[in-house]
Amino acid sequence: MWKNKAIEVMRSANLKLTPQRLKLIELIADLGIKHPTLSEILEKMREEFPTTSFSTLYTNVLMLKALKLLDVFTIGDEMRIELNLKPHLNIFEGEIRDFEDEELVKRIEERIGRKIKFLIAFVESERR
Repeated sequence: MWKNKAIEVMRSANLKLTPQRLKLIELIADLGIKHPTLSEILEKMREEFPTTSFSTLYTNVLMLKALKLLDVFTIGDEMRIELNLKPHLNIFEGEIRDFEDEELVKRIEERIGRKIKFLIAFVESERR
């Protein structure tokens, strides 16, 4: 679904669909739900395209962001991919999970006086 949309949007923008870009789109489509880091994506890219640089990856991710196909956020010093462009919460507890609750997002927006794209919540807890 996202993969087809990304290809369609890139074609509409007259951008070249190089083998490397197609691989990047495929990887993001496969890994995106897990909010992968750019380093994780680069590692997978280099399995097929060993000369891919971080700079090339970064430039292409920003291009996909400019096309409104994804967003990015940073935890620590790692940039991560966000495919869910609806307002939502990202719950970080070892891994990142999307948590959609329109009422909660609305209440937080009212409280802080700003619109939320996404909010990252770090959870430290004990298992029940």
